[in-house]
Amino acid sequence: MASEQKSKRRLSRRQILRSGAAALGGTGALLAGATSAPQNQGPAVLTGTQIGRTFRGLVRHDTTLDVQELRLLPIDPRQVVIRSLAVAPCYTIVRGALGTNPIQRAEVPNHCGFGVVEDAGAMVKRVQVGDRVVVAGTAQCGQCYQCLQGRPDYCQLTFFSNAPGVEAFPPFAEMRDGTRVYAQAGIGGISEIMTAFEEYCVPVFSDLPAAELTLLGDQLSSGFAAGHADMHFQPGSDVAVFGAGAVGLGAIQAGRVMGAGQVIAIDPIKYRREFAVKMGATIALDPVAEGDGLVERVRELCRGANDRRFAGGVSWGRAVNAVMARGADFVVEAAGLQAFPPKVEAQPDPTNVKTVQQAWDSTRMGGHVMLMGLTLQPVSFPGAALALLGRTIHPGQQGGLHAMRDIPRYVKLIEKGKIDAKSMITKRYTLENSRQAVQDTADRTIITGVIELA
Repeated sequence: MASEQKSKRRLSRRQILRSGAAALGGTGALLAGATSAPQNQGPAVLTGTQIGRTFRGLVRHDTTLDVQELRLLPIDPRQVVIRSLAVAPCYTIVRGALGTNPIQRAEVPNHCGFGVVEDAGAMVKRVQVGDRVVVAGTAQCGQCYQCLQGRPDYCQLTFFSNAPGVEAFPPFAEMRDGTRVYAQAGIGGISEIMTAFEEYCVPVFSDLPAAELTLLGDQLSSGFAAGHADMHFQPGSDVAVFGAGAVGLGAIQAGRVMGAGQVIAIDPIKYRREFAVKMGATIALDPVAEGDGLVERVRELCRGANDRRFAGGVSWGRAVNAVMARGADFVVEAAGLQAFPPKVEAQPDPTNVKTVQQAWDSTRMGGHVMLMGLTLQPVSFPGAALALLGRTIHPGQQGGLHAMRDIPRYVKLIEKGKIDAKSMITKRYTLENSRQAVQDTADRTIITGVIELA
């Protein structure tokens, strides 16, 4: 029997390589040599009808964002079919998702999610049918130059450059009228079915609720990784976080878990400042109220117990060098630019340029600053200070997350009550009102909204 199954696997693989990806629908269970179906498999797996199965998804097409009925297309040999259970829209998608300008191709928005593997291509090794998986916003192939240099947060699969005439991420579905539908960043997420390359998938062996685990695909894990995986917050250190949205709150929780001496949250939105304190901030500042005195306020909060340099103190003088000695040991800028006018308090600089500069200025010389929030305009830094009184600037690409290494660790921290994912979910939605979830994210009236699909 075993030899017969092995022969079938070899034969199937040859046929697939000859006929291409179109042959892959419904072959994953056969290729894995499955003899029985896990209880959480969907009926399409049991009947071998992956290609052409219908499902619903939120689609940005032409000038519209609405829920459409879709039909699944063939998958790549390295892709998996995932039945989505929960997904949290990210603020970075709102400009494209809610825009009213015509777009060139139809697309399911978002770039992370959580669900159950229902089928797998012939070359997939990382996950199996029936696995619960976090689909992370950044791949980890383990083979490209960046991964081999210890920086899978810059995995080349994520930053794929198309060769002429080659699509990095082909369409995964089509609408009733035959319009091909793509997944944003090759992932999407706001649909009942996702297809993703296995390098984005992290199997999770936990019975935690899907709504909590989906936060590890992007926002919460990115913010937490900033302090845990990249900058390594030190016990007793001073941490300042600009922005108390979902990403910033992840960094604030990292400060609490890593034992920071104080965690300073900075956000113009009152309810977010209050929420930041519940998540572990020791003080929350309003940048609008602080005005031009914000940087000096942070420096004063981090001045230390004494100014005796021979006793480990920090100079409190006003000379340039003395001023630069004061400030937080670690600063995370997670405010980002303002994509839409919010329905709550607006940030003082919608371009985020000033906030980036304040984050730099709030960091002590020799300290660490991570720039996670985007700005589309040039940012200038003083040349002398950059060269002589500098700080280590960390790029904010998903906080330096190593998905396969870190996400299982964060799952354990949630299980042990160290990371609070549940409280960060401030509103839940169904697929039918998923557009409202994106709108509420744009309005900044929620911390994190989770769309539950099952």
